[in-house]
Amino acid sequence: MMRKQTRVVLVEDDAIQQSLLVSWLKAEGYHVDAFDNGLDARNYLSDHWADLMILDWDVPGISGDRLLTWVRGRSRSTVPVIFQTVHSNEEDIVRILDTGADDFLIKPFDKMVLLARIRALLRRFHNAASDSRQMIVGRYVLDRANLSIAGDDVVQRLGTKEFDLLWHLASHCGTVVQRQDLHSVVWGWDGGATSRSVDMYVSRLRANLKAIGIEWTIQSVYAKGYRLNMSDDGPAVVDAVPHRNSNSAAALL
Repeated sequence: MMRKQTRVVLVEDDAIQQSLLVSWLKAEGYHVDAFDNGLDARNYLSDHWADLMILDWDVPGISGDRLLTWVRGRSRSTVPVIFQTVHSNEEDIVRILDTGADDFLIKPFDKMVLLARIRALLRRFHNAASDSRQMIVGRYVLDRANLSIAGDDVVQRLGTKEFDLLWHLASHCGTVVQRQDLHSVVWGWDGGATSRSVDMYVSRLRANLKAIGIEWTIQSVYAKGYRLNMSDDGPAVVDAVPHRNSNSAAALL
């Protein structure tokens, strides 16, 4: 069974540097989507998600810092981001970090340093996600401990796989999540395009949300996967929070 590949979005307009970075990353087993234009990367990210981003500051279309501002504005996206740049003065570094970057590298940099920084970031974000027990999504709370969604004085318990599907879709709210990625995240393997397991569990999840009057839409995107769209009156906020000593998820609202 094939384990899920870590998906890296790389934005680098220098063809030689991009080719070098892609070869380094693929040799380590990462899936890489590379772009030489910030606008193309943004268009791609509108319908896809990434486990890690490596951005260059000075790219055509839209600059790396503007692209990062857009990424961070999407439902409080927490995808880890490494900035690569030739800018080395303190003011520029502060600006990069304040915009939302998690780490930075000054060009030129060593292959082993880049790979070590990637591993460290992925470990940190994986551990943070593992520690998250609740997620606030608009007016509702997903509670991993109880496998439930709560809000408006109602609580609905879900099956394990249905809950995992909802958690992952909510983590990428408004973005298309490919069917094979859902297989990898929820089942821990690549189920292939012919498997209908995801479709069956998505149908069950839709029925559960409808049963408690949550007006969210799990949209089927032809030949790609699914997108969670929020249509409730609450703000489009997605925020994972650590476990709290509370007997009721609804008490967090």
